Amino acid sequence: MNAYTYIHTPVRRFLARLALVSIMTASIAQAQNLISSAEFFDPDFEVRRPGVANFTGLTVDTALYTPDPASQTAGNVAWSHSAGGLVQAGIEGIVDQQLAAYTRTQADSLIFGRELQTSLLGVISDEDLTDLTNDVVGASVINTWFTTATVANLNLSQGVLYSVNFEVTMGDGIGLNALSYANFTLLNGETPIQGVNMAQTLNLLDFITVGPDASNIEVQFYAPGGLTDIGFEFEAATVADVNLLGGITDNQTVLEFTNFSVAPVPEAGSMILSALGFIFILRRRRL
Repeated sequence: MNAYTYIHTPVRRFLARLALVSIMTASIAQAQNLISSAEFFDPDFEVRRPGVANFTGLTVDTALYTPDPASQTAGNVAWSHSAGGLVQAGIEGIVDQQLAAYTRTQADSLIFGRELQTSLLGVISDEDLTDLTNDVVGASVINTWFTTATVANLNLSQGVLYSVNFEVTMGDGIGLNALSYANFTLLNGETPIQGVNMAQTLNLLDFITVGPDASNIEVQFYAPGGLTDIGFEFEAATVADVNLLGGITDNQTVLEFTNFSVAPVPEAGSMILSALGFIFILRRRRL
């Protein structure tokens, strides 16, 4: 009779359950992130359409603006930002005011937003400045954001199921009806990757909720053969109704993407086999 025989049956059951949980936890832990949020949103930089120098009057520009060079890189991640939507008003030599859509990677997030900037170059009355500001923020303009992150030097196994997870938060005071679209796409080069739970493009408006709480997004996909680089495309646009975007005094977040990760999905079969193997060993020790 060995020492194990002296352990009471309830204790053995507890130990068996504890070991089973440990095995399943270990199996899940094997699915470590291939991409983590801390490294994904680097480098920090912003893109917005620049205004016209020495401008007088009021103008609206909705064309998508992409800088040259179009991308910036940190480590294995390359970001390409574009943004469209600029309202500019000014009096040459006195004041210049611009309301521009911008795309920005900052800390551990991607932000689609708008920014109001005022440059006082001379003397202007408060009343005239207020009138100018009202003209700028009251102009209805379509704002567009488009950005792609390409992560290189990955080793994704063909036929293995992977999961992409991130969170999306709407800006304060902005409703879903302010957006005409918001999409997410996986890319193999320039070719969209078909997801398990999506077509070639995921319509984020089906998942985003209004308010301060973030909406969790998950996309699962089977890796194509020989996939070492993968692209992640985020895009959105507003409708041409300034009232739906609420007021703005300086900076306004429209959409914010955070907590991004990519990891292989643990196979249920391997976890079950591990658990059954432990139970078999435990039963043999009882004999």
